[in-house]
Amino acid sequence: MPQPRNRKPDPRNPRFIPGIYNYCDRWCERCEFSHRCAQFAMRSHDRPDDPRKRDNENRKFWEALGATVITGTPTLKTSHRTAKKWTAKPVSIEAAAAHEKHLDRRARTIGQRESNAALTYSHMVDEWFNNELRLPLQHVRNLERRVEKGLVSVASAKGELVRLNDCVEVIRWYQAFIYVKICRAFMSLVEEEDDRSLAAARDSAGSAKVALIAIERSLAAWVAMREMFPEETDSMLEILVQLDRLRRSVKRKFPKAKSFKRPGFDDRSATGTRHRAAK
Repeated sequence: MPQPRNRKPDPRNPRFIPGIYNYCDRWCERCEFSHRCAQFAMRSHDRPDDPRKRDNENRKFWEALGATVITGTPTLKTSHRTAKKWTAKPVSIEAAAAHEKHLDRRARTIGQRESNAALTYSHMVDEWFNNELRLPLQHVRNLERRVEKGLVSVASAKGELVRLNDCVEVIRWYQAFIYVKICRAFMSLVEEEDDRSLAAARDSAGSAKVALIAIERSLAAWVAMREMFPEETDSMLEILVQLDRLRRSVKRKFPKAKSFKRPGFDDRSATGTRHRAAK
């Protein structure tokens, strides 16, 4: 007899945090708030695992990574807010398209330095992994030899491999994501300047904050990788410098990003503690 399917979750359930998915990094498998997200619940309500247990494990993952933090081109499509503004009064399609192109050009102009820097970083990541793939492979072989000689325990070697894999995952996940979020932040910024009624929502600051978090997590992963491969510090140092310059530049362009409160992630009432990775 077939097992009955789980009842589809109701997005209106008070356990879900409204709008939490608007300023996340889309990495549901690593999110510590997935059990509070209506979008995630709608997509995965048939999964057998316990979301709370998974969220606790993800929280530990980001806390461990955060301990090391140092002191494809998207199309800028018409946003829902811009579309709403143009439907508020009769206007020709040509006029709406022309205005949207004007906003797009302005966003690209004021954000050219940061978007180009983000693209450069993405290319640097590809280049590093293409040229230095031997490093992680050698690291794995060295660990195997050390385990065989009794110099390192199996548990310790396994932990080192997990750490290496986690760093690579973080770097690859945010590699292009940073560029996408920076583009969105600048597009939102020009829309807010064009229509003051949108300024209160501060989507530009929220998007910039998500980009900054992605940059900081990437920095932490590269720092951890640099500790694993001290003989290759020069190649990684260039990447770290590129990321750090980008981070400082985004902070200057979006001074309100740090104070932006993302639903759930930056709300103490959501979990009792601040989301550490957002600091």
